Order: sequence, then C-alpha cells, then structure tokens
Amino acid sequence: MQYPNRDKYLHQLQEHQHAYFRFAYSFMGNEADAMDAVSQLAVTIIEKGGSLREEAAFPAWSRTVLANICRTRLKERSRREVPMELPLQLAGVADDTAAADERLLLRAALARLSAEHREVIALRFYQGLDYKDIAQTLDIAEGTVKSRLHRAIAALKAEMEGGRHNVQTA
Repeated sequence: MQYPNRDKYLHQLQEHQHAYFRFAYSFMGNEADAMDAVSQLAVTIIEKGGSLREEAAFPAWSRTVLANICRTRLKERSRREVPMELPLQLAGVADDTAAADERLLLRAALARLSAEHREVIALRFYQGLDYKDIAQTLDIAEGTVKSRLHRAIAALKAEMEGGRHNVQTA
C-alpha cells in the first residue's frame, strides 16, 4: 500500500534499526526473535503507517507497535527468555567488574519478575526512554510508569539479594 509518508517512515526505521532491534531484543531475549519482530514492524509500517495522522507521532507509534508485536509473540511462546546483556547497574554490579555468577544471578532475577516489571525495565534501561515516552508506549499514565518502575527495581534488588543468599548457603 502506498501513502505519502511511507518511504519516509521506512527510512526512519532503517536509520534507527539498531535502536529498534535493541528494543525488541530486550523483550524477546534472542536475536532471531528480535529480528523477526522488527521485520514485522516494517510490514506494519507498510500496511498501516498511512493511518498515522501526524508525522511527528511516528517514533512513539512505531515503539508502541513494536512493543505490541513483541507482547503478542511472547504470549505465543511457552517459555520466556531473558536477554544476556542485562542492565547490571540496576543490581549494583558494575559492567567491567561483574563476575559470571553475578550475571547469571541477574538473569535469573529478571526472569522471576512479572512481565510488567521486565517491560518497564527494558524501556527505561535498554531504550533510555523517559517516563512520558514509556507511558505513551505502554498506553498507561505517567504516574503508573513511575510507580511500576520503582516497584520493578525494588523487586529486582530483592530477587538479587535472595539469589546471592541462596548461593552463599548452598
């Protein structure tokens, strides 16, 4: 389907493909699924991008579409995976000094979080989105984003502490 901004939107997708990929990867947990989700986004842009009224809304619209694609695909999976490249700073672990066991603990802790908590962590720390953009992407209130992120970080820290305790007593 051809519409006036189609090529411009596809160019924006191509120009920011690495950011879209990282965003999808933070949801999907592996390269193949992330690439599939971004490809699906391109198809959606071709098919439905013409319904977008304002060109300036494209970044938020495309992130929302990609998030929905990822959510749908995750629901279809029987088991969710968590990405290996994790935001270790959340758990108080510096990237350059993180030991392999800390990375494994963090991966396991993130896997135990709710989907809502993993989602806001991914948007904030993988994508670097601010509260307003996260709210727009998830179609929730900005205050909800703040409280959900606060609870997600607290839950992640608690999971990490529990994991460290279990390793020390084993």
